[in-house]
Amino acid sequence: MQTGRAVGIAIAVFVALVLTVCGCLCAGGLLLDESSSDPFAEEPWRTPDDWAGPTMGPLIPEEPNGQPTTVAPAPTKQPITRPTSGPAPVTVVYEVTGTGTADIAYFDAESDLMHVDDAKLPWRATIRTNGKSRVMVEATWPDIDYHGPLDCTVTVTDAGRPVVDKGRGYWRTTCAAG
Repeated sequence: MQTGRAVGIAIAVFVALVLTVCGCLCAGGLLLDESSSDPFAEEPWRTPDDWAGPTMGPLIPEEPNGQPTTVAPAPTKQPITRPTSGPAPVTVVYEVTGTGTADIAYFDAESDLMHVDDAKLPWRATIRTNGKSRVMVEATWPDIDYHGPLDCTVTVTDAGRPVVDKGRGYWRTTCAAG
């Protein structure tokens, strides 16, 4: 009988220890959660700038004042095919070939980077410039679908022999001469 009583006491002590440990862990977890300074756990859309309070306007728009708001159109820069100063002794021909359309970036005669989105292929541009230091064309497929090879060619002609750089890629290709 003594062994049965000892087993019962051992089980009671074990259960008490388990409940004590679990209770401490649960209470500790609640205390840790209360003192947590991580705002992203509860409101992941807030940034540190929002902690002081919202800074946006009212959720319901105000009454219109009768005057339409006009937004000036964004200026679009046209590529410069001949520099504004100097003799422009260098002719550059950019070419991109493939099927469909591609996003193209290239340097114009003033060394400004130009972007042509969804350019129909084959694509070609000719400029006259003062030097070969900023001559580059890059073409990228506008989506991740396989379109086949994408080829580029840069031909630079000045007083000497023409310089030609060719490239081929299957997602992006770049050609430069300099």
